[in-house]
Amino acid sequence: MHRNKLGLSGEDFAVKYLSNKGYKIIGRNIQVGRGEIDIIAKHSEVIIFVEVKTRKSEDFEELSDTIGVDKEEALIESCEKYLCQNKLDTVDYRIDLVGVIIRNSNVVKIIHLEGIL
Repeated sequence: MHRNKLGLSGEDFAVKYLSNKGYKIIGRNIQVGRGEIDIIAKHSEVIIFVEVKTRKSEDFEELSDTIGVDKEEALIESCEKYLCQNKLDTVDYRIDLVGVIIRNSNVVKIIHLEGIL
């Protein structure tokens, strides 16, 4: 599976997973500032920004280690700009990480880390 197609498939599975947990999906692949926010959702009056990492193998590094310092800074900046642009800067928010492992077009595992940043 091509890398971009793999990533989009992972995001599709992440959206289904989050929706099944009661999250309302607000947007996907939103370009803000220096970065892109994979998924924006709302759950219990909290805005959730979700970074999705998709892999073909279960032996990738620790999920929380997949976001480098530059990506972390860009993600925080993008989230804060999104909130400001949408006049939501007084709303509670958090940044989650969802790891999706796909093999033969099927989800093998989903890992959801809440409030990583």
